[in-house]
Amino acid sequence: MTYEQAIAFLKTKTPLRISVGGDIGSGKSTFSKHLAEVLDAPRIYIGQFMREEAKSRDLTLDAFNELLEQDDEIDRLMDQKTHEASKKEERGVFEGRVAWHFVEAPDAKVYLSVDAKVAAERIWAEKDNDLRDSYGSVEELVKANKERKQNEETRYHTYYDISAYDKKNYDVVMDTTESSIQQVFEETVIAIATFIQEKSA
Repeated sequence: MTYEQAIAFLKTKTPLRISVGGDIGSGKSTFSKHLAEVLDAPRIYIGQFMREEAKSRDLTLDAFNELLEQDDEIDRLMDQKTHEASKKEERGVFEGRVAWHFVEAPDAKVYLSVDAKVAAERIWAEKDNDLRDSYGSVEELVKANKERKQNEETRYHTYYDISAYDKKNYDVVMDTTESSIQQVFEETVIAIATFIQEKSA
């Protein structure tokens, strides 16, 4: 299947709910945003829910994540928003660490992986993420991302007995470490379309 054929297929499929999760700094947001635009479908992402809530509380994203560890009601609220949105939308790209678990009848569950240092370098280079705490070096950011991942694993295991990072929970797994954004996008789109077609055959 070519990229053009994959896009043509996905554009005409209804319902079409695609969940996108993966490692911190793997390019989930970039991929999800572009996919939603190409498919002319809404992008629903828990990151936006969290950023809006963090801003309303005048907290950085890291500080908000710490609050989530203390108040499970807020954490569960973020997840519930994903579930409710997926029930309303027949077509959509749903981005979030455990969106695969909360999206109603997902057609494909995508996981983007990346090397930890490469992820930190990408985040370090971001200029418009004003909610993240400042770090003294890429190495500090690598450590912070590792701690964040461990905290998320603990939370999701405690709340729902699931793992956000177990690739067995996903249908399509792509490593974004050494590939260009466009290459990752096209290869993942082809993999998604191929998986959905084979599943329905």
